[in-house]
Amino acid sequence: METRFFIDYPQEKIEPNTNNYQCTFCKNSSLYINGLIENHKVDCEYRINKEQQIKV
Repeated sequence: METRFFIDYPQEKIEPNTNNYQCTFCKNSSLYINGLIENHKVDCEYRINKEQQIKV
């Protein structure tokens, strides 16, 4: 199975003076998420909606 990457989730800066972002919904760091849907928290609104769209 091919790995799919998703980077269309809403993001916000973690700290004003750094280039580090997090998911607006689950607050996991974008460096941790690394484009993988399963790296969002299970109850993340983005993850729930995206899984419904792609029928995971």
